[in-house]
Amino acid sequence: MAGWGALVLAGGAGSRLGMVNKAFLNFAGEPLLVKVVNQALKVADRVVVSISKQAQPERYLEVLPGKVELVKDEREGLGPLEGLRQGMRKLDSQGVSFSLALACDLPFLNPQVLRFLLEEAERLKAEALIPRWPNGFKETLHSVYQPHVFWRAAEEALTAGERLILDAVKRLNRIFFLPVEKLKPLDPELSTFTNITTFTDLEEALRKLREA
Repeated sequence: MAGWGALVLAGGAGSRLGMVNKAFLNFAGEPLLVKVVNQALKVADRVVVSISKQAQPERYLEVLPGKVELVKDEREGLGPLEGLRQGMRKLDSQGVSFSLALACDLPFLNPQVLRFLLEEAERLKAEALIPRWPNGFKETLHSVYQPHVFWRAAEEALTAGERLILDAVKRLNRIFFLPVEKLKPLDPELSTFTNITTFTDLEEALRKLREA
């Protein structure tokens, strides 16, 4: 049995960071991507990192643990859905039944939360299990999907000219949205969802780390 998987998307352009590749931003002594991958490895048996078509794999392999695999986008300009399509197809080929989908810029990723999400998805036989905030915002890149159905749904959405992750999700059958409040016993401040999209976010996260 392949066990659980995790797909970490690291193909973004970093447009709000002056085109800096956020995967390699230094956070407390290590690249953000490495921090995310190491947390994912605490719960997942297989971890795949998705990178852009033009990315240089060697740069990633230099910093990532040896058991982590890379997949590259086949087409450019399609956003994270292309990365999900490629990564979930890879995990499906390895027999992974349930996989996390994670952004590479989550400095306080909580393995207890990740384990809970995977266990809940397995219990519900969910094709998608997505945390949702009270205002309706959905954490599509802090979620669990079934690789064998998701990559096909992503392919259908892209073929139809759709680019959003939720465009693929709507093609699934067993979709569950989990109120983020249910995660507070494991992560009272819900820090696991903190992400870095600007240098201000980075400074705030480092301040939070210093004060912890």
